Amino acid sequence: MTTSLDAAALAPHPGGTLLDNCRLLDGAAAFVERGAVLFADGKVKFSGSRNELPQALARDARRLDLGGLTVMPGLIDCHAHLVYSGFRSLEEVDRSSIEVATLNAALNARKVIDAGYTTIRDVGTIGNVAVAIRDAVAGKRIRGPRIVASGQILCATAGLGDTLPPHWSKSHGLGCIVDGPHEIRKAVRQQIRNGVDNIKLAASGVEVGPYAYSWMTTFSEEEIGVATEEAHRWGRSVAVHAQSTDSVKFALRAGVDTIEHGTRLDEESVAMLKASEAIYVPTLCTLFSVLELGEKLNLLSKHREEMKVNEPLWLNSVKLAHAAGILIAAGGDLGNRYPHGTNARELEFLVRAGFSPLEAVRAATSVASRAIKRPEVGMLEVGRAADILIFDGDPIADIASLQDHGRIVAVLLGGELVAGRIGATSIVPSL
Repeated sequence: MTTSLDAAALAPHPGGTLLDNCRLLDGAAAFVERGAVLFADGKVKFSGSRNELPQALARDARRLDLGGLTVMPGLIDCHAHLVYSGFRSLEEVDRSSIEVATLNAALNARKVIDAGYTTIRDVGTIGNVAVAIRDAVAGKRIRGPRIVASGQILCATAGLGDTLPPHWSKSHGLGCIVDGPHEIRKAVRQQIRNGVDNIKLAASGVEVGPYAYSWMTTFSEEEIGVATEEAHRWGRSVAVHAQSTDSVKFALRAGVDTIEHGTRLDEESVAMLKASEAIYVPTLCTLFSVLELGEKLNLLSKHREEMKVNEPLWLNSVKLAHAAGILIAAGGDLGNRYPHGTNARELEFLVRAGFSPLEAVRAATSVASRAIKRPEVGMLEVGRAADILIFDGDPIADIASLQDHGRIVAVLLGGELVAGRIGATSIVPSL
């Protein structure tokens, strides 16, 4: 029996739910024009051509005829900061209280899930807010995506996170200031005790920072190595803010898991990336948001001027890495210029940089799942989580269409409807 698509039809069903007659984009291959996805108990039970679906498998399932709508994995953003909320500088971020930061993060998590993003990696927060929001979403106390949580960004004195006057307490800001192997090792262990999934290091300066420029390297190779060794010993991943050439090379020699930004890749660092298991997360929204909105938002002159210098270098880095066949994952670094919920702009910018639309979608699905060490998400494959985006359109024909929230018919997290234009049956309250 075929049931029309509405919120009630996507409620849990003992025999599972069959999304039939869809255009299937599984996160790895191209479209299957007449596809089907069967899920039950939060997991994918079948994904592929509807002609290959074993009838016995779907006998007791509720069948929904999607009439050619696109079914794809929920999207993944590998570089998020949920506490960002329109701040003009890192100093403004650091002036936010824990209480306000937590409220901002909870509200932003809702915007992210409404945009079709079912998983994010938060790579730097105030205090331990990302862990708290992760656990609140997992416990169905608030609505949002799955979260791979980091703590404060580990930074050197005068580095990325050193923004406040010396007499201010820096215990809860975006950056945790550590210098030397001993301090770094202790800070990593403290964050592990706090429950983080990922350690974030700032190995170079940043355009918006008051002291170090993005071409400056702010951690030594030894410091990065100690942090990576300690994090991996405890089974945590390591993401490194690396805009300078040396910071990328130091990080790769240390064996980190992802390179964030990678503004100044050269032939040697590209070769090192190719030979490593690290994945590159270029965050092009970081670049284009400043170029487009810097004057309108009256951003700091250092910020705007440095981005103009970095623009050709950044785009060349992405093109070099793409041409070399390096795995590249999508991450927007949103919230202060482009707002949360516009995460899919990153995919449009990847296409502008030379990706095919299918490659851009993979960067936010199957490749992204590898970058964040979460193999259960990012593909519609048997045994994986039923994190599903039902979309009214063709992202391969028009990658920018993913930014149109009106086309998002439904977002399922573990098989449960949590967002979309047909409504949500989730038990979690709206904020």
